[in-house]
Amino acid sequence: MTSGPCHNKPSMNSPILLCGCPGSGTSLVAKMLRHAGLFTGADSGPADARKYHESQCFMKYNIQFLTDTINFSHAPKSVLQFQSHNANMRLQLESLTKMVDRNQLLSEYWGDSENMPNSPIWGWKDPRNSATALIWKQVFPELRVIIISRNWRWRDRWKFGGSDSGNWYRKQSTAELREMYQHPIGIEPESQLRIDVDQLMTAADYFGHVLKWCNLSPEPMNQFDDFLTKVGVER
Repeated sequence: MTSGPCHNKPSMNSPILLCGCPGSGTSLVAKMLRHAGLFTGADSGPADARKYHESQCFMKYNIQFLTDTINFSHAPKSVLQFQSHNANMRLQLESLTKMVDRNQLLSEYWGDSENMPNSPIWGWKDPRNSATALIWKQVFPELRVIIISRNWRWRDRWKFGGSDSGNWYRKQSTAELREMYQHPIGIEPESQLRIDVDQLMTAADYFGHVLKWCNLSPEPMNQFDDFLTKVGVER
């Protein structure tokens, strides 16, 4: 792992990793936080996109990690698969961490950063992060983690829209599997923030708490309804 400074890039705050079970609202939270000022990578697509918002360079590493541990490049789809990944990740932790070329990764992530503020609030979103957070904690020791959840209702299983992966998890995942996505291993409680998506979309004070934890401006909270309209959130 290359740990030297990333030259000609903005000075960096501690990174924020966004994770949670596919279909739980990870894209929505990423979109809201992007509109509030969180930088999620020059390669994370348009901020107004309805879904995804993953930094491609971080996602490529996540895919490689999971391929190396369980030969499955997607977010784990069973408790046994998740448990197998966790066990193998612990055994291979040193080699998986050394796989990351941090300078090259951040160079791709920042892209053309000439117009970026000097110390942007930054991070990346990927449901796979729930499985790989332990590795990223080795790469970025000051890592902070946002864990996204929502109240899973039986009727929600049959909603249309969303990603193929999200639809699968809504229809076929178990409560035990979703619980594993809520508890990434190796992350201390003091480094975590748990977000309830339903509250985030309805309560300005709750959103303000999230913005404060991220060190983002509270301005979107003060004009919450206008902000939700701008982001395209339907309540």
